[in-house]
This record gives sequence, structure tokens and C-alpha cells, in this order.
Amino acid sequence: MKGNRTRATTTLAGMAGKAVRDLRRPSFPVDATTPPGDMTTDQPGRYPLDLRPMTAGSMLDHERVVVTRAATGETYRNPVSVSLYALAQHTGALAAGRHPAAGDERPPGVQALLTQAGWLRASQDSNGGWRYPVPVPRYGVRPGWYSAMAQGLAVSVMLRGYATTGQRSFLDASEGAVELMLRPLDAGGCSHYDHLGRPFPEECPSDPVSHILNGAVFALFGLCELSRHQSGTVHERVADRLRDSLAAFDLGYWTRYDLRHTAPASFAYHCLHVALLAAAGEVLADPRWPTVAIAWDRYTRSPTNRLRAAAGKGRFVLKERRARS
Repeated sequence: MKGNRTRATTTLAGMAGKAVRDLRRPSFPVDATTPPGDMTTDQPGRYPLDLRPMTAGSMLDHERVVVTRAATGETYRNPVSVSLYALAQHTGALAAGRHPAAGDERPPGVQALLTQAGWLRASQDSNGGWRYPVPVPRYGVRPGWYSAMAQGLAVSVMLRGYATTGQRSFLDASEGAVELMLRPLDAGGCSHYDHLGRPFPEECPSDPVSHILNGAVFALFGLCELSRHQSGTVHERVADRLRDSLAAFDLGYWTRYDLRHTAPASFAYHCLHVALLAAAGEVLADPRWPTVAIAWDRYTRSPTNRLRAAAGKGRFVLKERRARS
């Protein structure tokens, strides 16, 4: 009994410490140099978010491809982590005025992008996607799932690979990734469709659906960039669906990470929501997105809201741990 109390106290202390750390505001800079709603050029420039702070601790394997550590301690190549790092490196190169060049003249950031893009292209399966080898207990998902977030981010990476090298295979891979992303869940794809036929890209396809906000917006950015290249409108129905869903993520004092659980998002994810909506407003030239972002950002200025959200998130995580034990 005493051991159980000690373990419980240790768990609560650890969670309290994490809650305090969560109060430190993370950095998700919106790249204001991205032309708002510019669908006139087919060449992708800097990504709508500067992902360098998010990817500063990325691990690279012997082939200079990003790896992620699973719950088992083993590492694997996670297409989301690979893509985030690639886009961050590309942003860094362009921010320094280091534009793509041929062969050995390419700056390190551009070469890092091409290394990750090359792995994405080579490992894309015949369905156009990247299956995850790990489970997601929170959503009851077993290994072998596709992620719309991975699909959309990979599109953004490979379009930049195509713009840099001119290799058509990067563009073909991007188009295949979007096809799988927009395929309905019940057909093995990544999108949940509403009664109006509008897709919600699912970061983690599950039953019941989870509707994870940040993953859906990252997927939307990839769609927007492919639409710009093709002078198309494939992104519009997704943008409408997501924009109309934003109110459901608003708890009145904080945001939710997904629509399957009512728990507040962590402070980091709440700040990411604000940044993503601000960036979406720039990309789509739609002021309705940043209007919501401004309202959500106001929540972070209230210490009471921040502590309430941290406590709510802590209770949710503790409940999950007890359910698994």
C-alpha cells in the first residue's frame, strides 16, 4: 500500500512539473513572407510556418534521415517528423538567402530537404502513402495506419523537391499522396466526409473519428500548395469543412486537441492551433481564420485559463494511464 501511494505521489508530482513546463510559451512563428492566397505561381517558397524551433532537437540516422523514438525505445522513420525537419531546413536556407542550386552547390538546408524528400519518394507505398508501424492506444488504432497529416506534409516537401530538381517523380508522388489523403476512411483512405461531401483529413484514422485539428490544418497546407501548382481548387472543400468546425474546438477558455475527447489541449498544442489558424488566413486570404486565432490567443493571456487547461489536461492523462495499468 505504501509503495502504491509513493508511486501515485511520484506520478502526480511528475505531471505537476510537466504542467508548469507547459506554461512556457513555445514558438511557432508564422511566415509572413508567404504571399497570401497567391495561386498565380506554381513554385512553393517558404512554408507558412517557420518550423525550425519545433524541429531543433531532431535526430538523424546514418543516412541523414530523421528518426523518431517509439514508446518501446526503438527508432523509426516517421514521415511527419521527416517532413517537418525538411521544411524547417528549407525555410532556414531561404531565410539566409541561400537559394537552391545544382549539385554540390546546394546549401546544406536545401540538401537536407532533398535527402528527406528522397526517402519519402522511395518509401511511398503503392497506395500513395506511408503506413505507421506503431499503435495509437488513445484512439484504439493498431499499427499499419495512414495519416492525413503525413500525407499533406509529404506533399509540401516533395513539391519543393520537384521545384529544386525538376524531377517529375516528386510531383507524381505528391499527387498520389493527395489521392490517398482524400480517399474516404471506409475505402482505406484518410478523410471523413460530412453530409455536404466535404472531407476532414484525419491525422489518425479511427472509429469513432477523432478529428485532430493540427493534423488537419497541416494536411490542408499540402493541398493548398498542390492546388497552386495545378491551378486547381482541390483544397477548397477541406478549407470550408475545417473552418466550419473551428467552433467545436473552442471550450470557451481553451481549445481541444481533437473532437473525440473534451479535454483541453496542452499549452504547446493550443499555441500551435493559434499559429496554424493565423497561417491559414494568410494562405487562403480568408480573414475568418485569423479572427478565430486572435480569440484563442486571448485565452493564453489569462493565468486562470492556463492553469485550468493544464489541470484539465493533467486529469485526462492520469485517467488514461490508470486505464492502461
